[in-house]
Amino acid sequence: MSYEIKRETHVHGKLWSRAAAGYFSDKRMAKDYVTAIMRVARGCKPSTIVDLGGGTGFIFEQLIEAGIPENVRLVVLDESEAQLAVCKNPRITPMKGAFQSFRRADIMDGTGSMMLICRSVLQYAGIFGQKPWLSHARSQMKTGEWFVHQSGCSEDVEGALELDVLFELMGVDKWVPHKEALVRLLVQAGLEITDDFPVPPVEMISEELAVRYGVSPEALGQIEADLRQTCSNRPDLFKITPAGFIFNFPYRVFLCKAVE
Repeated sequence: MSYEIKRETHVHGKLWSRAAAGYFSDKRMAKDYVTAIMRVARGCKPSTIVDLGGGTGFIFEQLIEAGIPENVRLVVLDESEAQLAVCKNPRITPMKGAFQSFRRADIMDGTGSMMLICRSVLQYAGIFGQKPWLSHARSQMKTGEWFVHQSGCSEDVEGALELDVLFELMGVDKWVPHKEALVRLLVQAGLEITDDFPVPPVEMISEELAVRYGVSPEALGQIEADLRQTCSNRPDLFKITPAGFIFNFPYRVFLCKAVE
């Protein structure tokens, strides 16, 4: 298990539904992403869908509600046993594994078609990991198969830098690129982007960040002071609250097709 995932395991399992003000268990926040997955699945008719870093299986629960065909096998892959333990729906197959090292042959036989999905995972790869992670995912796909993902992605360079500086100040080895950079990484990996669109950001609340990443009150106070200076012109990213601050983590959904 990677260090960045391991340091967050204390909020995994039953506590995960309350993380980030419930963002990752909110049907409204997931609606557009789920709709995109359904649209692609109706067209490509995969025999198996694999949710890379799918945690508790929440997205698959939404797909089942949305009417994903019963003959489609749903496999949630995650490094956290606590997250996988929450998957109780008999239609969902929990499997321990990682985005950066999963093998198609361990999930399905050679005759079926596979579709990959992924929500809010790529940032865990860090600045040097996203390229090899994406290349690995593509290496497990056949040409013509699909990868639909909701990933951290800023519309502009400045916004991406502000977020990455926040992670650095908290001692967190995550990285969020701006759109142009992520598009370039996807194309270099052999993935053609057929559509992309923004979805609501997750509000990173300072008090919760302190608990999640073990940031001391003194360090958090200094981070807030720094953000007041550097983000004063970015109300879309940063706002002060009575208890501290909120920083918006931006997301974008990408519909990608594996090409030669």
